[in-house]
Amino acid sequence: MKKQPVSRTYTISKVLGIVLLIIGCIWLARIFLSPHTGTEGAVKWRFPGLVPGAGSEDQIPALQAAGITLSSADQQPGLSQQQALLLADQLEADAAMKARNKTARYVLVSYSSTATPAAHTPLNDVPAWLIWYQQIPLQASDAEVDPTPSPQSSHDLYVFLDANSGKELLAVWV
Repeated sequence: MKKQPVSRTYTISKVLGIVLLIIGCIWLARIFLSPHTGTEGAVKWRFPGLVPGAGSEDQIPALQAAGITLSSADQQPGLSQQQALLLADQLEADAAMKARNKTARYVLVSYSSTATPAAHTPLNDVPAWLIWYQQIPLQASDAEVDPTPSPQSSHDLYVFLDANSGKELLAVWV
């Protein structure tokens, strides 16, 4: 039996298929092995042992300025993400209704208030849900009282809920 010659089209499509397969594998490896650097609050995919610094949590500059630091939590929270969002929406109903976006992250929060130590007990790696209400429109100020326009048209609210009890630990307006 005589072997048929391989057509040029078949060879080209075979080479293109292999090239596309390699590109796809590189793309998938990059997604799963490198940390995502999106906007603040974006979900970060990290796999312990594969990415250096997998135990650290990205800091939010506005919270760092207030003396609040975040780190990754390994244990399971007592409250689910949906329960935490529901509780935060009840505690901060006005912000929940007006915010353009909200996100939740399970973190360990540390905070030692030096300005008002009596107002807040120090927090040291407390498991908490961070609920971030983004782009809450500012109320228009009365032009007769304050004629200078506000440089910002919106602000954000960060609410920290105890991950086990659901009690509000901190609320920070920025």
